[in-house]
Amino acid sequence: MSDLTTNAQESYSGIRVIKSFVQERSMLDFFRLNTERYRKNAVSLAKTEAIYFPAINLLIGVSTLCTIMIGGLYYINHQHNISLGTIVEFIVYVNMLTFPVSAIGLTASMVQRAAASQKRLNEFLDIDPEVKDSTAAREIMLQGVVDFNNVTFTYPDTGIVALKNFNLHIRKGEKIAITGRTGSGKSTIAQLLLRMYNVQKGSIELDGVPIADLQLASLRHQISYVPQDDFFI
Repeated sequence: MSDLTTNAQESYSGIRVIKSFVQERSMLDFFRLNTERYRKNAVSLAKTEAIYFPAINLLIGVSTLCTIMIGGLYYINHQHNISLGTIVEFIVYVNMLTFPVSAIGLTASMVQRAAASQKRLNEFLDIDPEVKDSTAAREIMLQGVVDFNNVTFTYPDTGIVALKNFNLHIRKGEKIAITGRTGSGKSTIAQLLLRMYNVQKGSIELDGVPIADLQLASLRHQISYVPQDDFFI
């Protein structure tokens, strides 16, 4: 299911690329392969559960009937000082012992599903962030002086040069507007100011302090940022 949903999500996200290279049929065949594999696994699980749970219920029923039968014979024949209370007591014991056995199958299924989900979560949890606090990072109260000094930044995943030798000086209390066409680097400036990325060349300073020397939590706590992608929490 994890592979299936990932395949679907990537197809929806990259639909323009898929259509541009006429790869609809290839992606459909790949999706069918994943769905067929998931179907086989789901059917196999259903067959196992269809055998396991009725067998366990049958075992519980037979155990209860045997307890009642043997106890009833002892009671009728006045053997071993068996009373009706003893028979009821043994029936309760049988149910207490067989219920954990019947729950093993359900528990194993839940554990397997949880393990698959946790494996996918660990792929994100185990990622080591590239942007970290340096050993000399400190917390300061920002006044609002911003300096971009010959900043050059290239997105590592795409190789797109967003900024090249960019310079900007903003004084305390000053309001500015940066305009430009799509892809000109406006959002990149905001993300670099929040230190979502590290610059490759040049430097960014806030109140004369290099941004790399500021604690990330303190820096982001003091900046209000409204992204162009809506996300409500």
